[in-house]
Amino acid sequence: MVADAIACDLCGLPAWHPILGENGETFCCPSCREVSSLLREAEPILPGVEIEGGEVETGVFSLGGLWCPSCAWLIRERLSRTPGVAEADVSFLQREARISYDPGRVTPKRIVRRVRQLGYNAWPEGKSASDEEESHWNRLLISGVLTMHIMVLSFMLYFRQWTGRASPDTEWLAHIFEIMILIMSVPTVLILGLPILRAGLAGLLRGRPNTHTLIAVGAFSAFILSLRNFIVGQGGIYFDTAAVLLFLVAIGRWLEMWAHKVSNEAVQQLWQRMPPLATWLTADGEEQVAADALPPGARVLVRPGERFPVDGIVAVGEGDVDESLLTGEPEAVLRQAGDRVLAGTVNLDGSFEVIASATGAETMVGQIGRLLHQALWQRAPVERLADKVAGLMVPTAVFLATLTFIYWSTQVGFETGLIHALSVLLIACPCALGIATPLSLWLSLGRASELGIILRQTGVLEQLAQVNHVFFDKTGTLTQRPLQLADVAVDGVVRDQFLAWVTAVEAKSEHPIAQSIVAGAAYVGELPTVTAFRALPGKGVTALVNDMPMWVGSQRLMMAVNLSLSPRLATMALHWQAQGLMVIYAGWAGEVQGIVGLGEQLRPETAVTLQMLRSLGLEISVLTGDGEMAGHRWQQQLGVSVHAAQTPADKVAWLEAVGPGSLMVGDGINDGPALAAAGVGIAVSQGTDVAQEAADAILIQHNLTAVPWLIQLARRTMQTVKQNLVWAFVYNVVGIGLAITGHLQPALAALLMVLSSAIVTGNALRLRKFPLASVQAEQEAPEMPPSINLSTKAISHG
Repeated sequence: MVADAIACDLCGLPAWHPILGENGETFCCPSCREVSSLLREAEPILPGVEIEGGEVETGVFSLGGLWCPSCAWLIRERLSRTPGVAEADVSFLQREARISYDPGRVTPKRIVRRVRQLGYNAWPEGKSASDEEESHWNRLLISGVLTMHIMVLSFMLYFRQWTGRASPDTEWLAHIFEIMILIMSVPTVLILGLPILRAGLAGLLRGRPNTHTLIAVGAFSAFILSLRNFIVGQGGIYFDTAAVLLFLVAIGRWLEMWAHKVSNEAVQQLWQRMPPLATWLTADGEEQVAADALPPGARVLVRPGERFPVDGIVAVGEGDVDESLLTGEPEAVLRQAGDRVLAGTVNLDGSFEVIASATGAETMVGQIGRLLHQALWQRAPVERLADKVAGLMVPTAVFLATLTFIYWSTQVGFETGLIHALSVLLIACPCALGIATPLSLWLSLGRASELGIILRQTGVLEQLAQVNHVFFDKTGTLTQRPLQLADVAVDGVVRDQFLAWVTAVEAKSEHPIAQSIVAGAAYVGELPTVTAFRALPGKGVTALVNDMPMWVGSQRLMMAVNLSLSPRLATMALHWQAQGLMVIYAGWAGEVQGIVGLGEQLRPETAVTLQMLRSLGLEISVLTGDGEMAGHRWQQQLGVSVHAAQTPADKVAWLEAVGPGSLMVGDGINDGPALAAAGVGIAVSQGTDVAQEAADAILIQHNLTAVPWLIQLARRTMQTVKQNLVWAFVYNVVGIGLAITGHLQPALAALLMVLSSAIVTGNALRLRKFPLASVQAEQEAPEMPPSINLSTKAISHG
């Protein structure tokens, strides 16, 4: 009879081969132990507080307009504080809110109103969720049919006057046409005009008139004047002007909504690819639960073809995973036990059991979505400038329209003055100016995210376009981690014995250098017995190997314990240091028995990246902590300026000397001060906690060609912004001049306003076609310069 297995303290499954943790916990596998250590570093989640109530009902509400889990949190907090609500649970992935409430104190209608006051949409259970764009499109279709009939009838009336066929005999027919135009104008004005009127009045009552105010004043003035003239039987009829004006404005509004939707695809795409449900493996079997309801440490089953619902570590399974959603790389990567996997990526052909380390908003997708959402709300300096100009356009338009009305009313008549003033109001609407800048920036933000580049704010694009000097950190940025074992030299001892002793001691250490030595030595024989192991911070390690004291570390450590260094090894060490290698000494029995050389290998794309930056006319420098000899060697290999022996303070000084035109690219681990001091800081992400990077931009994938690509994207974006702003400015100046002088009718002014917005939108949308870095790298990749040698023996540690 088989005894019952101990339950895993993390996932709860049986631990048939228990593994003990640092604090005595029991785990079923190494992955559970690793995730547990990660969770101990996270902040504890406080339990919710129950609110007592009387009779409680539960309702499910559909939600719309949510950007990220922060939106769900805001709605939950708002509803939790609503009198009469006992409990509010909001799921971002399912776009639903489950509310327990006292029907005697609060109604579903009030709950919906509370959500909509935050700017989101909500619908009670049983009601269909309508889409704002779809609703606007339906109103546009209905009013479009009516407007076409109005235009045909109006053309017949104008044709009658232009051809001189206006006579008392046909006046009755013209009057019938006017009645038909009135009948069709009323629903058009109500369908399209009332939303504009509400928004315009809201701005007017707050003392801040907006473009809706201008359009509402113009359109309803024309309609009311026409209705007055129709009733009294004298004066012009301008029902067609009001209807066509509102229809054209509605087309412009739909274009803006569509463009805004396109610009937000980057954020929406992330969340749409997150699976709402996950298969949770418990002691009782499989259980389907909401993905964002999984507790950290849960064991999740992911079948072939499914997306990973959580960030975690593979406990069981092996297969290819498509990570293009986050990295932009189309090639699948192999993932197996012990590897980290990310939510939203696709399991192509394996079956995985994953221990969840992060769920919901804490996954990398959640952090990226939150950063992108924040970036969309943080306005760039050029965007704020455009907003100020657009804000001044409204009172300016009102002032000029008033002067136009006064002038033409005194010179010709009231109706002529009103029509010309209406033209001024329409042509002066800063619609094109208002969308010229944000649309370009939003599209570029989304384009960058497709390549795995996360910008913390749209203003980074404006700063990148002004960069003239690029600084690189060397270790971990231009070079690959970990360090590579380049060479071994011994003196008076057999090489295999030396490697066995060094491997046995370094295997006890968790230091990256020790791990590189163990991995590079790849010793497969029997290792000696190691006892009394002790780390010596900043120097090395010491231990007893077969009861003999041994030391591994720096030359300073060898001197401190009086181990003599032979001339041969001393000469070899100097030669390796001249090549840029890090030298590690190991000795026992009163002598240094051998040395180990560790070096770094340049990343494959380093040469291409430097050449692309040179072609952009940028100055390039490398800041490294390596010594002067190694720095000189790096300068010869890379063909760029290398500043050696740099402390963190020295790096900051270099960046501050260059000023706003500086760009620092670092690994985000120990380059925080330099990244913050640069005009723009780009961090190459080393983990999944991208929200903690102290940089303006974050490279999710470690591909340096993204740096010149991002600079090119920023330059193209700012060029597009300037083109749009110039067009909007010229259009407004020329258009206002024509309207004031009476050469522009209201309907034509409205048409030009729509065309101007369409031109600006079309110009900005070209950024969606900006080629990705992989395409550019293939087109622009240079030959490998002879000065760059990728041999590990010709590179150093920095």
